Amino acid sequence: MKKKLLFALSLMVGATLFFITQRNDNEQVTSKVERKVINVSQAGKKKTPEERTLFNEARLLHEYYRQVNPLTGEISEADKLAEKQQAEAAELRINSNPNSRAPETSNIISRGPTNLGGRTRALAYDISDPTGNTILAGGVSGGMFRTTDGGATWNKVSPNDQIHNVTAIAQDPRPGFQNIWYYGTGESSGNSASLNGAFYLGQGIWQSTDGGLTWNQMPSTASNQNSFDNRFDLVHRLAVHPTTGDLYAGIVARLTYFNGATWTTLIDASAGTSSAILVDVAITATGRAYAAFSGNAGAERGVWTSANGTSGWTQIGDNTSPFNIRTASGRVVLGLAPSNTDIVYALYYNDGTTSSPGEADLFRWNQSAGTWTNFSSLIPDEPGGSAGNDPFAIQGGYDLVVAVKPDNENYVVIGGTNVYRNTNVNTNSFTRIGGYDGPSTYALWNNGGGDDHHPDIHALVFNPFNPNQMLSGTDGGVHLSNNINTDPHPWVNLNNNYVTYQYYHVAMDPQSGSDIVIGGAQDNGTTQGGTGVGQPDLTTMSSTFGGDGVAVAISRDNACIPFYFGSQGGQIIRDCPTGAVITPTGSSSQFVTYFYLDPDNNNALYYAGQNTLYRTTNATTVTSGTWTNMGTTASQGDNDYFQTFSTTRGAYNAATSYMLLGGDEGHIYRLDDPQNAASFASAVDITPPGATLAFPSIVTGLAIHPTNRDIVLATYSNYGTQSIFLTTNATSGAPTWTLVERNLSEHSIRSAAIAEVAGETLYIVGTARGLYSSTDPTTTDWVREGPNTIGFAVVSSLVYRPSDNKLLIGTHGNGMFEATIQDSTLSIDDKEDISDQLVVYPNPATDNININLPNMTNEIIGYNIKNILGQRVLQGTLGNNGIIDIKSLQSGNYFIEVTINERKGIKQFIKN
Repeated sequence: MKKKLLFALSLMVGATLFFITQRNDNEQVTSKVERKVINVSQAGKKKTPEERTLFNEARLLHEYYRQVNPLTGEISEADKLAEKQQAEAAELRINSNPNSRAPETSNIISRGPTNLGGRTRALAYDISDPTGNTILAGGVSGGMFRTTDGGATWNKVSPNDQIHNVTAIAQDPRPGFQNIWYYGTGESSGNSASLNGAFYLGQGIWQSTDGGLTWNQMPSTASNQNSFDNRFDLVHRLAVHPTTGDLYAGIVARLTYFNGATWTTLIDASAGTSSAILVDVAITATGRAYAAFSGNAGAERGVWTSANGTSGWTQIGDNTSPFNIRTASGRVVLGLAPSNTDIVYALYYNDGTTSSPGEADLFRWNQSAGTWTNFSSLIPDEPGGSAGNDPFAIQGGYDLVVAVKPDNENYVVIGGTNVYRNTNVNTNSFTRIGGYDGPSTYALWNNGGGDDHHPDIHALVFNPFNPNQMLSGTDGGVHLSNNINTDPHPWVNLNNNYVTYQYYHVAMDPQSGSDIVIGGAQDNGTTQGGTGVGQPDLTTMSSTFGGDGVAVAISRDNACIPFYFGSQGGQIIRDCPTGAVITPTGSSSQFVTYFYLDPDNNNALYYAGQNTLYRTTNATTVTSGTWTNMGTTASQGDNDYFQTFSTTRGAYNAATSYMLLGGDEGHIYRLDDPQNAASFASAVDITPPGATLAFPSIVTGLAIHPTNRDIVLATYSNYGTQSIFLTTNATSGAPTWTLVERNLSEHSIRSAAIAEVAGETLYIVGTARGLYSSTDPTTTDWVREGPNTIGFAVVSSLVYRPSDNKLLIGTHGNGMFEATIQDSTLSIDDKEDISDQLVVYPNPATDNININLPNMTNEIIGYNIKNILGQRVLQGTLGNNGIIDIKSLQSGNYFIEVTINERKGIKQFIKN
């Protein structure tokens, strides 16, 4: 069985703003945070730039509200730093205890998608490889990846114990120094950016001296992803001087360069450290440097140049004719012409009053003539355009890039929501070659027999060894144009183990043994995977629906196996027995639409209409008009917007089954007999006494024990609030809760699950820095799971299937993972950990690695080598010489697991 259902979305944005004062029976708490409601409709009206800005803001607020301290209105430096330190301490505690179970959860495997990619801003060919097969790509929330076979396979090369929001990349172009690379972090304009989102602030600039295999933070740019207090928190662009090797960085409101010893400021915007000021930098092959400041920079806005990059900086484009940059608040991007070092193009946001029919202006500077030429009238405007698609749209500079063909200074490619080419700007118009399939549809581009291409273009990079080949970095990962001149224009999908998907919610088939999974991802719609839906393996997925992915579910209430999914702002869809939009009539929704299918009683489906609960007990036949409106949280004297639901496991029993509902003002409600309850007014408020009752205090996880309905684990995500609670009498009128944060007290907790195996219970929480478990959090600290697979990824969603002890793990940045719970652990076994005794050398290695263990005997020593996704790539038995041939492996990071009877050791190594 294979399911695929594509919809075109037409969106309209409006907004309402109001202030929340929250109360409970014991105290009055006034929040320092406003709730902003941005309603996104499905109407076909063309959106204004202001409406598109609000649409993007809705994405930002979803993440911001899950972190901000409601009592201070801030995400403080202390909060972020304490969380990071606790995460590192948990990992070190396990590693230092040889009697503890091994920290590497060896049965955690990737579920992909390995064929679909996420948002990519950093992209570069390695000029030291004349085949053009070595490429580096950086995911905004997924880290740095490297391929040596032209994108047929990728290896993650950034450290897994860090959150790497990669936004810029540069290679030292000097012969003899091309092994030196840099990448910058921190996204100042993006869907997870701003408002101190999880991927807003970076960790400065990282350097590699081995061709991009290993990376270390440059101490002079050190940043810890705390509050914005360092301009290196947000790195916009990097470039390396072709004669001096100096590193140039466009950071917040400043152009600066590093000569190997110190940083020197070249241009500093008068507006100080406002994160709204973006800086681009580009350097020609002759060493002439160009820099561009977005319009909020005041007098510094526009384009500057210097003949040598260090002195004589001159402003060549400002707010005067002919360049006329005006406000250009979103971004000013530069594109050099490799075939003529006098030529540079500037593309930037306009204010709607220029000759451009779209949202951007395009100019070309000729250095030898000292003149600008205005090509803004050529900006694409196709007949019958749709909202945010045509004419040329850039979402306020979120997606904006210009590139010039290496062998033709007049051949220009520009990217915004879509990508367009112009074979000669002097005489021709721009034509669409990627993004959306056409000006009046939101289907993905698929022309010329190639793969789907994704909209929202962030990087366009020509192959330095083949001027007809070009890479694109988009919200859908990395794609290749084998011939930029081809029409109709095909693209090749290079997202092969480039695992960078950002999931909000994931779900698995409720049937035991099934491998079918589904997920709703940021700006990448809904994906489905598993051999049960016709995929060739466990990590390949197909796209089911577009827009921003939201809640998801799989049902066994009908022979067709209905899938439930939707889009931003409220839409919910059931794909069979017949495809139908089933959004409750008259409902309103949060941006990331939430609904919940009872995993053991698939007839029951619940929909969160902001503070209104909708129910159906006929999920496979319900229509928009046949839902039951159960009423609002106002019936409880509250105003919580519903965030997460959970139901008791097993066959439904009117006398014992119940449902838990968590809100965004901290309340948790228990609704007994939810399939038959007359209204939400009968729900019991069972909120833990220590919970913060103020907006936003987001309930992110409600896990009910699979066999004991009195045991419930509840989690909250906001900093500055108590975040993990456990009760063992959830069915009482007033449950007794225990605060069980322990060593995760500073974490933003995003998801929860409870597993039971062989009569033993394991409590699991997903956080903004990885996955953790405890056998009894009332007495035992949380331990970090999967450091070499999940790492510090944001674990946004957890789903447990008791029938076969499967745990599905959704991350916001590195796709999905799956684990099997065995004997109260995610590990396959409880062998003695001898990792500290295991020696692997050389490291990095090229052809062979040597394995050494003290007191090696004639016992059989088995080994498994796994890649960064947890997939086994080599296995065997160690010979007497302890040497393993690794020539067949691609370059990248690997883990070797050595087993001797009841002992096991794991080490990481690098293959050059």
